[in-house]
Amino acid sequence: MEHDARVARRRRKLGNISVALGPIFLLVFYVLAWIPWLSPEIYQAILIPGIPIGLAFAAYAAYAKFKPGGPLKTNTGGTRLREKEGELELKLARLRESRKLTISDAGFDQKVRRLAYKEDAYSDIEQLRSESKKYRSVNNYLQGVLIVGSLSASGAAGVAGAIPDVRWVILGVTLVVGISSGFLGYFKYKERSFYLQQTADSIEEEWEAFEIGVGRYKHIKDEEEALAEFSDQVHRLKSEQKKRQQNLEQPPELRGPDEA
Repeated sequence: MEHDARVARRRRKLGNISVALGPIFLLVFYVLAWIPWLSPEIYQAILIPGIPIGLAFAAYAAYAKFKPGGPLKTNTGGTRLREKEGELELKLARLRESRKLTISDAGFDQKVRRLAYKEDAYSDIEQLRSESKKYRSVNNYLQGVLIVGSLSASGAAGVAGAIPDVRWVILGVTLVVGISSGFLGYFKYKERSFYLQQTADSIEEEWEAFEIGVGRYKHIKDEEEALAEFSDQVHRLKSEQKKRQQNLEQPPELRGPDEA
């Protein structure tokens, strides 16, 4: 169920990206058509591969929007359908709540609860790494915009005297670079990705140490005592991650000395 929900979320995101890229391609072609120093041959060379790419984005956007959901599955009637993202999220939430209620109503002892917490820890690792990857992708994209934009603005400034119309290009590139720099400085994408990845690696290290009996678990012979130690360490790591996340949400002047 978690896999199906991830597939549905990924298809929705790709569909949204495709919807955005279609108008961007049209805008780029429109702007290029009004550049006086761009020869018709160069414009045609850009337009020929650009049109199929734009049409491909438009086709996938329409497909993802009209047929959203997770992977194709065959129902009892033999029809292949995709479950919508909202339905998958609801089923997943019900399964998680059902498991919690089952554990609480059955009156399991503390050892069973800790075992359930241990199993949940591995799902937490995947979730933390997924969030870290998302923030890292945004950071890399904005950093790329900064690098390419800065070099483009510097190069365009060198020919601005000979081609006055390039000044408008410099203005637009500078604006994009400034917006990207502001987003990077305010939202701290790199720091968020780093802390999420660090917490995921630390929890995975605790998991592996517990499984093979090394590190702090090397001299703990009692399984219940080892489970208690594992639960305590994972709870501490998750609490520290929440504190760092809350600290990053604060304005720069209110952040701790380590996060500023």
